[in-house]
Amino acid sequence: MERVPMTPEGFAQLQEKLERLKNVEIPRLQKALGDARELGDLSENAEFETARAELWTTERIIAELEDRVGRAEILDSKRAPADSVAIGALVKVQEIGARKPEEILLVGEGETRKEYDCVSVTSPLGRAFVGKKVGEMAEVQAPRGTLRFQILELRYP
Repeated sequence: MERVPMTPEGFAQLQEKLERLKNVEIPRLQKALGDARELGDLSENAEFETARAELWTTERIIAELEDRVGRAEILDSKRAPADSVAIGALVKVQEIGARKPEEILLVGEGETRKEYDCVSVTSPLGRAFVGKKVGEMAEVQAPRGTLRFQILELRYP
């Protein structure tokens, strides 16, 4: 079973989404399905077909989220060495040849944060940054060639 690295915040978001789908969306869709069924002939009932499709899709999403929760490996940045890049690090990097530096947050697979540009630690770019220290270079192979980044700053928000 392949583990899915996540920050504690990302794991909490995943659990919240799962609970909302189970406790709010599924009951709402089941009611919509029941209401549509009461309209009569199911062979030409668009409301029934729509509700059934939405319920099926939501149940699939729930199964996928439950799988991710079961495989989650929660990596707390508080345990990471403060001087090297790990999950949860906010890193200022300068791509060689680019005009301006970028600030990115290393997160777990599928995580997002509204206030940051996020890069998954499981992505090629994220893997290139993990373990690096300020001043070091990270390289990643991309379709347009090798990209080189210098680590300018590192902190754990």
